[in-house]
Amino acid sequence: MQAKSNGGAQRAVEQKIDSYTQGAHEAVDRAAETAGRVAGKLGERLDDLQEKGEALIGMPQGWMESARSYVRENPLQALGIALAAGYVLSLLMRDRSE
Repeated sequence: MQAKSNGGAQRAVEQKIDSYTQGAHEAVDRAAETAGRVAGKLGERLDDLQEKGEALIGMPQGWMESARSYVRENPLQALGIALAAGYVLSLLMRDRSE
């Protein structure tokens, strides 16, 4: 009778192990699926950030070209703006102890 009892207990333990194993496999599968989705979204965001970074790098070049064309079209106004900016900077940089 004890052998029968031990066989039943062993079978119950094996069933529990199988149940835990199946649960663990399902949890790992869900985690892998979630990690895949997160990695995909991160890749998309990285692409977006890279595009924005490239656009930001190009902005100063665009500004310089705009400034050049403004100076070509309005040389006297550009000279006046440069003189005014220089005067304001000299006031700001002057030693206040005088």
